[in-house]
Amino acid sequence: LIVGDGRISPVPSAAWEFTVGGVRVLELWFGRRAAAATGRGPDGAAPDGLDAVGARGWPREWTSELLELITVLALLDATAGARQELWAALDTGPLIAPAELRAAGVLPVQPSARRPASVLGHQEEGPEGQFALL
Repeated sequence: LIVGDGRISPVPSAAWEFTVGGVRVLELWFGRRAAAATGRGPDGAAPDGLDAVGARGWPREWTSELLELITVLALLDATAGARQELWAALDTGPLIAPAELRAAGVLPVQPSARRPASVLGHQEEGPEGQFALL
C-alpha cells in the first residue's frame, strides 16, 4: 500500500479485500482520509461550513490508525471460519436454555440491574470530590 511517499508492507490481501455491505473497508477509510487531507469532499467539491475545518496533509495519527485497521481486518479474516461456525450454531437454537439461566440465578433479571447507572450514590474521592467513572 503506497501512501504519498511512504509504503506500508506487507498488507495481506484479505485485509484489502475485506468488505462490509459490499464496500471495501480499507479503501473507504483511506478514501475519506485522502479527501480530508486535500481539503476536498469525497465528491471532489470544496467543503463549506464546519466541513471545511479539517486536517491538511497526513497527520501521524492517521498512519497509526491505518496500521491498526490493517491489523484488525487481517485478524477478522483469520476468524472467518470460526465466525461462520458460530452463526451456524446460533441457527440451531439457543446455546443456553432459559431453565439453565434461571438455575444459575441470571434470570429473572433483578430490578436493580434494570436501573441506569448513577453517580449520585458514589462516594466522593480526591481533594475536590472528583472521582473516575470507569
